[in-house]
Amino acid sequence: MVGLFIVFEGIDGSGKSSVCRTVKKNLESEGMDVIVTAEPTDSEIGRMIRKGGDFTPETEALLFVADRACHTVEIKKWVAQGRIVLCDRYYASTLAYQAASLGEDADLEWLTVINEKVSVEPDLTFLLDIDPVSGLDRVGRRGGKSRFEHLEYQKRVRENYMVIAKKRGFTVIDASKDRKAVASEVLTEIKRRLE
Repeated sequence: MVGLFIVFEGIDGSGKSSVCRTVKKNLESEGMDVIVTAEPTDSEIGRMIRKGGDFTPETEALLFVADRACHTVEIKKWVAQGRIVLCDRYYASTLAYQAASLGEDADLEWLTVINEKVSVEPDLTFLLDIDPVSGLDRVGRRGGKSRFEHLEYQKRVRENYMVIAKKRGFTVIDASKDRKAVASEVLTEIKRRLE
């Protein structure tokens, strides 16, 4: 079987992780070899990102890209083994989030170029789109907020994602629907790709 690299993008609270788990379970029930991975990773660099620190937005962007450089090596290996790789966030997250962090100083060309050097283009990218108020409500129900989980910031991230999705041809899915319905829509697209 030919491997497949599938990415799930979206603002915080859009349901990426739960959709990944549901899709994995469904595909495995049909005998497919599936791996779920995420960024930031569990590597030393990924742990540094999650821990946070007094990083400038540029430094943080470079840390995400460094983490991705190592992760991409693993992704290529898994796909070459014929596995279906489901990834919770990839390069578009850096473009959307770091551009929002950099604000008016955002250099999208620089963010794009540094990511192109260490990324591969996914076979499918799903943007799970949700209103930031609803997304943050979901985040609040699961407890705790990261430094990225604030309404005005999430609005800017969502705007960035919509621009990226249009430019890159992502499949945009209404993530405000029931999560089973969202997963079903995703599975339909994946199975169409596998035919």
